[in-house]
Amino acid sequence: MQARDAYDQQSSNGSLMLVAVALAAALAAGSITALAGAMAGTRAVYLVAVPSILALAVAFALTRPQPLRVAFLVLMAVLPFVSMLVPPGRFGLTVFDVATLLLTGGLLLHKAFAQDRDSPLFPAPSLAWIWLLLIPCVAFARHPLEAAQSLLLIFAAYVFFWFVLQELRRPGGMERLLCLLCSTAIIVSLGLFIDHFLHINLSLRGNNPNQLTFTAGRYIWRAGGFFQDPQRAGAFLASLLMFLLVLGIRGRFQGPRLRLLLWATITIALTALFLTVSRAAILTFMLVGVVALVAMNRWPLFLKLGGVAGLLLMVMGWIVAPDFWLGLLPSSLADRVAASQEEIQARVSIWVNTWEMFAGQPVTGIGMAGFPQYLIDTRPGTTDYFGLYETTGMSYIPDQPESGYLKILYESGILGSLATLVLMGATLRRATRTLTGAADADARSEVIAALASLAVFAGTFVTLFTASDPRLLALFAILLAVIWRPSLPSLQPPARS
Repeated sequence: MQARDAYDQQSSNGSLMLVAVALAAALAAGSITALAGAMAGTRAVYLVAVPSILALAVAFALTRPQPLRVAFLVLMAVLPFVSMLVPPGRFGLTVFDVATLLLTGGLLLHKAFAQDRDSPLFPAPSLAWIWLLLIPCVAFARHPLEAAQSLLLIFAAYVFFWFVLQELRRPGGMERLLCLLCSTAIIVSLGLFIDHFLHINLSLRGNNPNQLTFTAGRYIWRAGGFFQDPQRAGAFLASLLMFLLVLGIRGRFQGPRLRLLLWATITIALTALFLTVSRAAILTFMLVGVVALVAMNRWPLFLKLGGVAGLLLMVMGWIVAPDFWLGLLPSSLADRVAASQEEIQARVSIWVNTWEMFAGQPVTGIGMAGFPQYLIDTRPGTTDYFGLYETTGMSYIPDQPESGYLKILYESGILGSLATLVLMGATLRRATRTLTGAADADARSEVIAALASLAVFAGTFVTLFTASDPRLLALFAILLAVIWRPSLPSLQPPARS
């Protein structure tokens, strides 16, 4: 028994040391890249830095006893930087894409030559049915090659979900995940602070036209940090913050160090969130956050009922006197909220003008990642799509219809939307089983936190296909894995020989 405890302690310390080393390397790489990029040009820097970092990470992982797991943990540790394009960049592959593809290849080889009944590739039949629904969407796409590439990357993202799930099944997995997510939130927040005060976008992709917004007669700078788009930065931070916040108010972690890390992260990230001036992210976070504070804590019933009554009074106050509540918001956010009506009309116009994509191929859609190519094919010679040039001053081809739900419907049709519903239905069924069954209090807290975070994610998904950013896609996979974890048995460390 003492030998097993010693092994567990050694394994836990080794994992934490790995996280610390990988995090330090990620911070150093990000700082050097940002500083050198300002002097020598970001193109020259990233052509050398990105392949070098990838090669070092692969070499380090191959020297460890569990190379695939180590590679996954390193990927988690450098999550703020995984949206960087891999040179030469013409294929549009990011660090996350390449890393998950390598993990996919390694996992499939492992499954082919090893007996691993405790960790099947598809823990439930519903996860296998999803791919059968998506295959016709590739076969009948307008451009099958591009659709096949997108499906491959989606499967690689599923493999990332699988690795998260296996890590959570290990002893201390949730604690390691918390440390990694807190470090990610802090790094992302620091990037937003730098962008806010110095107006330096750290994404290595150039500035986004949404960063400088003209509203109410003045220009508003919206920080993006390591994200090119401040709206995606806001969606990521709001969803991650909600997950951490609910874990905090439900007292999931009792250790003083973890609690200090958790609440310090929440304080820093909450401040940084408002620098994005993202209406969808901030308002959704505030709405779900109020509900979480009232209904998702461990207060006595009479206090919860009082909180619900207070929440109803706030809603009535917003309806009666909206200007008063707007005055409580930061001026930049209040101005953007006041101008929401015009932008909502613009988005509705885009949705109406792009509905033909679904109407033409309703069953299988136009093909995954086919939105921009469809515009090129059906609108030859157009340089100003949906009036975007007039509002941004830039001529570019949009890759989504200003709605994540419509992008899924347009590009994968009824079958792809059904596959998404199957995934979410299976996830909600497992969440319900955990919340109503005999699961322990910690598991219920984790599931409630993940559901609250998914609610924020779903709110920001209305106006943008946020999953196109690999960090948001990774966060979505992490939240799903947290919900699926209680329904699977724990993994035990191998016995010492």
